[in-house]
Amino acid sequence: MIRAQEQAQKIRTLLDASNSFYQDLLSYKPEQTSLEQVPESKWNKFARTKGLNSNSSGIYLPRNQTAVIPGENPLSLFHEYFGHGLYCEQSLIGKRLVDLERKLLKEETEYFDGSQFALEDLQKFRQKNPTFQELDKFRKQNLAQYELFAIWTEFLLSGEHNLRDDFRRKYNSLQREDKVAVDSVINFSRQFGDLATFYAQGLARQTTPQRIRRLLEDIFGDEVVRKSRLILLTGSKKPFSDIDLFASSDSLQAIKNNWMDLVVFNEEDFERRIKLFEVQVTHPILTGEFVAGDKDYLRQKQNQLKEQPITKESIEHNLVRAKENVEYSRHCLNEDREASLSYAKTYLANALALKDGKRILTKEELDISLYSQSETFIELKGGKI
Repeated sequence: MIRAQEQAQKIRTLLDASNSFYQDLLSYKPEQTSLEQVPESKWNKFARTKGLNSNSSGIYLPRNQTAVIPGENPLSLFHEYFGHGLYCEQSLIGKRLVDLERKLLKEETEYFDGSQFALEDLQKFRQKNPTFQELDKFRKQNLAQYELFAIWTEFLLSGEHNLRDDFRRKYNSLQREDKVAVDSVINFSRQFGDLATFYAQGLARQTTPQRIRRLLEDIFGDEVVRKSRLILLTGSKKPFSDIDLFASSDSLQAIKNNWMDLVVFNEEDFERRIKLFEVQVTHPILTGEFVAGDKDYLRQKQNQLKEQPITKESIEHNLVRAKENVEYSRHCLNEDREASLSYAKTYLANALALKDGKRILTKEELDISLYSQSETFIELKGGKI
């Protein structure tokens, strides 16, 4: 009895400490997932009823978002509750999995309408059910990613709680191809940090200037971030959108992947573009959130945009950039083409505004201005200007 109480307290301690870890790192923790512990003496029977291998170390049930683990197994807690649980709550793939499971449950409930049925009846229903077919295909497509994230979670939390030897024993039991995949994620996390790894694995991004600075310090190092003249957080800041960043820096390197878009201009080029009213610079300067650098310098640049003279060179620069984007769009497909034409309109609107002595310095203001609807843009697309 005493030992059982001690084990239960250990799981509670791990649960609380891990929740605090996630809250600090990501600004969220599992909220919708419940934990069910099956005594080890009853696990074999439970596994058979769920169609599991008796040697399995837990299961996550997406349709009711429940993590079920045998006894007081820390790695199972990490894998099922924090790995699968958090993935189903905070990734688009996981959310879709939950939605499909619940849709199937509703259809099964309506079909059988409280009547008794055998497993064979359920299997026959599922064979003909479109939702089950979609769910089955979706699971197979995403199973590797789903499991990989949970195993990496075991690695991460076992390190936080001095249980890395337990993880090594689990790791040694994996197939060679699984080890290669796990090694890839572990090496990524060691190189770029835990926060970057969560985001690269598709989890929601709660972007604040403080969290983004932490992310950049993990990727580039504290000194590189401190040396940067200016780093700003821009874009929509939605949980599943790219993290859009702008920097004037001689030390940072640009990044563009499926979760981050860091635009970097060296300090000399940045100053040149400020003088030319370059929209790619003026917009973040006026709308971005300060992450790192020199706040006084940011204020100076904001004032410079309001006070510096409008020159023929700046008008011509924006007109040329408009033409370049139109030309580039001719070689693009679909989304990239639309983006290039959107930039072309913005640059043209800026050139026309500057020609009239107006300072419309953000992309949104330029896009809704009358200039962006001008017939001049149609002429530009046709090559008449």
